[in-house]
Amino acid sequence: MKFTVQDIKIFDELFKSSSGYVLDFSDRTMRNFFEEELSIDIDDEIYQEDGSSKAKRLRCFIKKTDRESVLIVLDKLWNYRKVMASEVITPREEILYSQFIDRLKKSDVISAQGIKPSTIIAINTIEYGYYIKELESMKELLPQNRGYRFEKWLSELFAAFQLSPNSGFRITGEQIDGSFILHNETYLVEAKWHSKKTAAADLHVFQGKLDQKATWARGVFISWQGFSPDAFIAWGRAKSVICVTGYDLYHMLTNNISLIDMLEKKIRIAAEKGEYNTSIDALYPDIIKIKKV
Repeated sequence: MKFTVQDIKIFDELFKSSSGYVLDFSDRTMRNFFEEELSIDIDDEIYQEDGSSKAKRLRCFIKKTDRESVLIVLDKLWNYRKVMASEVITPREEILYSQFIDRLKKSDVISAQGIKPSTIIAINTIEYGYYIKELESMKELLPQNRGYRFEKWLSELFAAFQLSPNSGFRITGEQIDGSFILHNETYLVEAKWHSKKTAAADLHVFQGKLDQKATWARGVFISWQGFSPDAFIAWGRAKSVICVTGYDLYHMLTNNISLIDMLEKKIRIAAEKGEYNTSIDALYPDIIKIKKV
């Protein structure tokens, strides 16, 4: 499809692509997005004629592709932008996007021409080694940067397991680190990478956030250093939160265990026994091998 100079300018403004980037995508997350949402290989060489940056590949894709397919892609990208915590859409941008799409729909036959993109079958192969490597690299970061990167890493991990993550958002003064969907249930996420183990006070605060939501709201508290020995005694019972530690995540990855399967087991034990922090050792006694010192 042919974009005019004005179309390109508007596109760059709406999707933050003037400097070679597209929204908050990395090369990896953009590839995953196009594979999972559209079954399109955006890394295909045919889209790299004008360069290999994310923006140039996307513009090349648009240039080669028919109008109907382009409109579908733009709709998916716009919906993605709507849930980005760092990019609040202004009323002006809403109007600009609506006018932009309307103009594309009314473009002449010649401008609308293009080929339908080849589709691929998305195979959800988890690159466990990548996530382990990223975890290791985070240990070298400053605390504030590490916390931010940890949240983003978790979002990437949830996306890899097709859990439809939503990045952090703020509601009237309270911060939620994100959410994901497992078996049509939404789970709010609290993530911490501190030097000390998480205490009962942090668990109480997170449960308080859940109590302000719908009665069916559930939560997952992820603490890299784990939880203090008395945290759950002081916290009490009848909670709607399960807990995950950095130890759980590391051994899940190094043993090629499904995140979904691990969460399902934790959720079931919490429901049946009221135990909110069952270690991965207990979940997979025949898989996790503990080295005796």
